[in-house]
Amino acid sequence: MNKKLYLVYPKSAESGTIETLPNTEGMNLIDEDEFLKLQKYFNGSEKVCITSEASLETVLKTLKDPIKKEGIMAMKEKQLFRSLLKEMYPAFEYYPVSFDDIETLKIPSKKIIKPIKGCFGTAVKTIDEHSDLGKVSKEIKSEIEKNSAVLSNSVLSQSEFMVEDYIEGDEYAVDMFYDSKGRPHIVNIYFHPIPKHTEYLHMIYYTSKSVFETIFEKAITFFNRLNEELQLKNVTLHSEFRFSDDLVPIEINAMRFGGMGLGNMIYHGLQVNPYQHFIEEKSPDWKKIWQQHPTTNFVFFIAYNGTQINKDLQRPNLKKLESRFTKILNKSIFDYQKQLAFGTFTLDEDNDNIERLLQIDFNDYYEDIVSN
Repeated sequence: MNKKLYLVYPKSAESGTIETLPNTEGMNLIDEDEFLKLQKYFNGSEKVCITSEASLETVLKTLKDPIKKEGIMAMKEKQLFRSLLKEMYPAFEYYPVSFDDIETLKIPSKKIIKPIKGCFGTAVKTIDEHSDLGKVSKEIKSEIEKNSAVLSNSVLSQSEFMVEDYIEGDEYAVDMFYDSKGRPHIVNIYFHPIPKHTEYLHMIYYTSKSVFETIFEKAITFFNRLNEELQLKNVTLHSEFRFSDDLVPIEINAMRFGGMGLGNMIYHGLQVNPYQHFIEEKSPDWKKIWQQHPTTNFVFFIAYNGTQINKDLQRPNLKKLESRFTKILNKSIFDYQKQLAFGTFTLDEDNDNIERLLQIDFNDYYEDIVSN
């Protein structure tokens, strides 16, 4: 077992993960340039994670294991990913489309359109036969222009899109890893409720005993089946699913846990260090953990920039926002002028307050900058 982990970060990307990292014995936080200098000494057995999708292409270049590289590429490109899963979900339909063709699409029923490569829910739209595709096209263009200032071309496609069937059900996300023998280990499961203002799509994720009990066994079954195909070892995955009658994957992001610090919230809530478990190739003792916290919700909250704010004239009102929370377990505040959000929080919340938080419009949590 390799007791060392390299956590690679890019020169610029979304904030959150590094700022909230737990101290981890055996983990080396390293930038892309330094990692590339070291890789000539690697033998292929090293454990490597990334903090952001922005580092994936750099790290892929260093992989010496062709099976791992092929498997990661199949998950990175959303069209390849759907092709990979066709045997598991034969009724699911999808097809590629260029940005220029969006307005002329013929949509007979509810579908999802999204960039071939994407992050932070950018330009992901639900469309149907009644949608104004001209308006949708303009919204997509606007979101991509805004978010591409932070998300590079390697993370966010600007002209290549995919249309796929809309998957019914509640949305969940899972952080996990395959160990050196290809066995799956789950280090967190989150429920992702949809906020009132979908411009802030990823505002809230939360985990609890009931969230785990809903999909844990189904998720383990899925990851075992997936690895019958991919044969992955020593790889972390952040996966998104919908669940109604079946657990159906939306997408899988390889070599990382949840972005912007989402993957670290389980440490700030339950002292479960996902990186330490990856290094030691052990699953958390979830039965014991949830016996100690049978009714608690641990919430990850992203404080978005308002959609109508002027960054030159306004700033976040942290005191006003924090007054809405019951108990703050961890917070990380960003430079809102350079990021898509002004901070993230790990919270301890009851169900009623989670519902109230989902109604937030962040335009109401900015204040005018007063000149002296």
